[in-house]
This record gives sequence, structure tokens and C-alpha cells, in this order.
Amino acid sequence: MELVCYLDESNPAGEASQNLTVNPTQVKRKRGGQKGNRNARKHGFFSGTLSPAETRQMWNITNLEGVDPEIAFIRVKLQSSLQHDPGNRRVIREASRLLVKWYSADYQLDATDRSYLKTVVENLLEIASLRQPASPQGSQI
Repeated sequence: MELVCYLDESNPAGEASQNLTVNPTQVKRKRGGQKGNRNARKHGFFSGTLSPAETRQMWNITNLEGVDPEIAFIRVKLQSSLQHDPGNRRVIREASRLLVKWYSADYQLDATDRSYLKTVVENLLEIASLRQPASPQGSQI
């Protein structure tokens, strides 16, 4: 926004008057990220898409290993994320939450079993992330 001061002709000293107007040609942007902003989601676990290589890998896991597509998707996204940022605890927590949520619904686990499964999965993912090499040709999780 631009504030414009106009000189008041009735003021002989040439001082700016108190009448300030706003230039209507500029539009004020809203707070936060603007529409279409994907600054935080270029790659990694929280991006909503898979690259063509990740898509092939997901379907290979699904078809060759007999894993459900949801689990294969989580595996591929987790591997990709940990290659970009090894040891990212937020990704590990989110992946373990999604895995436990899926298995809890599928096998109707009670709260105690869910809690235990979450602890085990989180620990396994933590260990796997520490062993994950930083290169894209790393081993699969």
C-alpha cells in the first residue's frame, strides 16, 4: 500500500495536511502463503505427489511383494524423505502414525496394542533412518 500526502493550498507554510489518501491501484495481499504456494512441499514426505521413479517403485513393491498400495506409498515417501533429510524426526513420527492408524483399523487393535505398535514402528524407523545413506541410490526401507 502506498500513502500519498497532498499539499494543502490553504496552508501558507507548505506543510503536509492531515488528509492522507490510499492509492486504490494496489491490492493488499492476505496473510500467510498465497494461493498455489508450495514452498514447503517441493519434495519429501509431505508433498502430495510421487515422481515417475517413485510411482514405479511403489507399484513394484505392491505387485512383487504383495504389500497394500497404502503401505507401499508410505514406504516410498518415507524413503524419499529420508534421502533428502536423514534423521528427520517429524517425518518418522508422521510415517509411524499413518502406519499404526492403517494397521489399527485393518486389524481392529485396542489402545494398548496401538500404543505398543507405534513405539515399535517409530523405533524401527528411527534405526532405519540412521542407516539410510544420503545418496539417491540407497537401500530400500
